[in-house]
Order: sequence, then structure tokens, then C-alpha cells
Amino acid sequence: MGLLAIMVGSAALAKLQPDTFYEWAPGASQWRDVLVLGVVALVTLVLLAYPIRRVWRWAGTIYTLTNQRLLVRRGLVSRRLQILDLAQIHQMQPVQNWRQRMVGSGDLQLFFHSDIHSDKVVTVNEIPYWSEFNQDAQQFWAKEFRAYMQQTLRESDYAGVVGMSEKELRKLGRDH
Repeated sequence: MGLLAIMVGSAALAKLQPDTFYEWAPGASQWRDVLVLGVVALVTLVLLAYPIRRVWRWAGTIYTLTNQRLLVRRGLVSRRLQILDLAQIHQMQPVQNWRQRMVGSGDLQLFFHSDIHSDKVVTVNEIPYWSEFNQDAQQFWAKEFRAYMQQTLRESDYAGVVGMSEKELRKLGRDH
């Protein structure tokens, strides 16, 4: 966006040079200085507005990661709260494009279990300090997922009744 603004601004300033300006606008010589200032001001505004918009959005977003939930609070004036339960997630996929890599942010795609055949995908966009956040989120989710999927042998379980050892249970899980 910045490069495009500079290119368009440069082309406009080239057309506003005295010789070329008097060729295509001979009766508007008093407006030339105003137009030059306007083009410079517009290019400067575009170059500042794009990064400030992202910083403003980051300043108004708070990410809270616990061992059970991910809370996302967005907005400076009006608050929106998004609660994501880590136990309902069956896959986390980190995504980072080239622009996000330059500023250290990224997206996190969360695939939730769903009652219907297709899974629900929620994307948490533009997370600052992305690599640390992603590492913590993966660690908490893996711990929650392992605790949910961990098989503990109890007397009332089928495996306990037929006398399967833990080694046989692991082999059964690996083969099937």
C-alpha cells in the first residue's frame, strides 16, 4: 500500500511540474501550489494511516490464554468478548503470511468439533508476539487434549475385566 501511494504520488507530482502543468492546465496556475501540497499531504496520510490502524486495533485487543480457554476481548470503545474452549478444539493451525512475519504477528486457525459432518473453523486474526503465543497455545491445547484422551485403567473398564495390561492397551491403540 505504501509503495503504491508513493508511486501514484510521484506520478501526480510529475504532472504538477511547472512545464507539464501549464501544458494540460494553462489557466490554473494559481492552483498548482495547492495541488502539490494536497498530493504530498494525501500520500503522507496514507503512509501513516495504514500502520496506525493496525496498531490501534492491537491496542484495543486483549488475548488471555488459560489452560482451559482462550479469551479474546476486542475494541477500545465497545467491547466484544469471544470465549474459545480448548477442550472443544481438535486441531490448531498457525498461519503467518509475509506481511505478518515482518511485524511479528500471525493468525491462529482453530478447528472445533461439530455435530454435523464439517468442522467449524474459527480464526483468531493478527495476534501480536505470535511465535510466543502460538507456542503457549499449542502447549496448553496439547496438555488439555492429552488429559482428555488419556486412558486410565480402572477395574470397571472392559480392559480391566478381561485383564489387558497397559502395554497391550497401547499396542491396541497404535494398531487401530
